[in-house]
Amino acid sequence: MSKIPVLSVDLWYKNLWWTKMVAKILTTTLIACVVLCSCSNKGNNNTEAAEEEAADSLVAVEDTLHLFEEVAPPVAADELFDDFFFNFVADTRYQNQRISFPLKVKDGNAEFVLTNEDWHKYNRFKAQEFYSVIYEREGDMELQKDTSISEVSVEWVYLKDEYIERFNFHRINGKWMLTDIGKDETKKTPNGSFLHFYSQFVTDSVFQSESIVEPLKFVITSEDGEDMSETDEITVDEWFKMQSDMPIVNETLVNINYGQTCISQNRKNVLMKGVSNGLLMNFRFDKTGGKWKLIEIEN
Repeated sequence: MSKIPVLSVDLWYKNLWWTKMVAKILTTTLIACVVLCSCSNKGNNNTEAAEEEAADSLVAVEDTLHLFEEVAPPVAADELFDDFFFNFVADTRYQNQRISFPLKVKDGNAEFVLTNEDWHKYNRFKAQEFYSVIYEREGDMELQKDTSISEVSVEWVYLKDEYIERFNFHRINGKWMLTDIGKDETKKTPNGSFLHFYSQFVTDSVFQSESIVEPLKFVITSEDGEDMSETDEITVDEWFKMQSDMPIVNETLVNINYGQTCISQNRKNVLMKGVSNGLLMNFRFDKTGGKWKLIEIEN
């Protein structure tokens, strides 16, 4: 069976340009025909009605042309990965422009590719309320603002099944592109031990209560951008009452890896970042006596 040819991004753009040109020519021809036919059939006394009919036809064709419009992302969308990524998730047309098709996928020893058509079924990048960033040191968070980084991975961590699907992005010729996908068992990754703990923490209430330092430190940061903050302490019971309002996932953790340090087995931060909703909440875990504990929440 012959393979279906896959259009490259450049060829797709060229085809799109010719399609738009043909559509514009058809638009002009259609408008002219409508006006002439209307005038011919209804006479000079019905010119106004003919013009209205032509205008309606123009609107219908212009609506069709919108399907062929190129996506114009913000000029600075490729400066910071976060800016690019939120556009990538929000606009499927822009998304298709930023994937290197055929997309390579490596699952253990198996390798295969995804075509543009395959991607629509495989696509994980749909509406997400928030994403996470697992990091160890405060300085690692500066990577989010680093315009010189050229490689970022977005990790779909399937907590229950204990495996990771890693979507690798590279900046090529100044543009962020999704270049390949890799799958692996969670235990084989640098954060494997912590993720194994986290999976049990978010699904087992008894284990969770035993894994929280009491009283739990709760830091509330000022919303006006100042460095002022308030610190409070809560009990485990208060934690469970507040938990439903917190961004805690128990099935799939979507983590952005900017290249932050991943060497410590004794401290992890899980920063939850909202998408267009201003959410920012940090959960700090320490490993003491061989056991992970939630020691602090910062909102």
